[in-house]
Amino acid sequence: MHSALHSPYWEGWIVAYFFVGGLAGGAYFIACLLDLIRHGSGRAITRAGWLIAFPASLICAVCLILDLGVPERFLHMVINIKAMMPTPKIHSPISIGSYIVLVFSGLAFVHFLRLMVDGGTLKGGIANLVRTLTSGTIGRVVSALGCVFGLLLAGYTAALLATTHYPAWKDSPLIGALFVASGVSTGLAAIALLLAARNEKMAGEAWSSLKRADNFAIIVEIAALVLMLVTLGGSAAPYLKPLTMGLLLGGTLLVGLLIPLLLQWKPAFAGAHASNSLTIGTALLILLGGLILRLVVVLAPQGFI
Repeated sequence: MHSALHSPYWEGWIVAYFFVGGLAGGAYFIACLLDLIRHGSGRAITRAGWLIAFPASLICAVCLILDLGVPERFLHMVINIKAMMPTPKIHSPISIGSYIVLVFSGLAFVHFLRLMVDGGTLKGGIANLVRTLTSGTIGRVVSALGCVFGLLLAGYTAALLATTHYPAWKDSPLIGALFVASGVSTGLAAIALLLAARNEKMAGEAWSSLKRADNFAIIVEIAALVLMLVTLGGSAAPYLKPLTMGLLLGGTLLVGLLIPLLLQWKPAFAGAHASNSLTIGTALLILLGGLILRLVVVLAPQGFI
């Protein structure tokens, strides 16, 4: 894939796509991983991740279409209108991204339907087909693909940035690790937020595992953020201005990472059950930090902030 995006002009819709896509990919990866290893005590986490992933993927598609301005342009990215056949353009990072969103959405839709089957709202032949696709060997294959495409969606946006001419994007290989870690962290936060909002009783090993996984993702994200800024050298200039540095250090590092890490340290390693209000507050801080991260990374090199 060559550098096809020389002078992108990306603003709000792409920031939203990067944020929601990372969140969706992270939540779906965790949900499919737990389903793949048949973690019985984590079924509530799996269901929450599946419930988040498909609607979030639709939001991603809408954001891409709105950024392109003309809906037909998104359609041209995935099919040849005349032949009505898939036409992936290997040389086009936008086309590859569109296919990642498309495949991810299809997989997430299957698991979303499984939730409807389990809830009794989907019956008959379609319900039997969904059970076949999400059970046994076939189900494990679908969940394995879900893990792969969840990580692809969470981290692909960094690869998209690397195809441009902006040094702040293309000169650091750590942006990919940063976006994947942030996607998993925000995805786990979204799952915790949903479970707490629904007052689901999450205690013991399943809840501790969720918190430990989130803490690990936060620690990786902190390391990736610091190392990215250090290794960029002079190319980090857009991130070192007073406003952008304040947003990164105050908004992402402190509010979105360090404070949540401290708040959920005990629930993670002592097996304690944090109150719903504390869980919701912590999750919102993580989501806010993830949003600020993408705002700065996308907008600062373009001179918007």
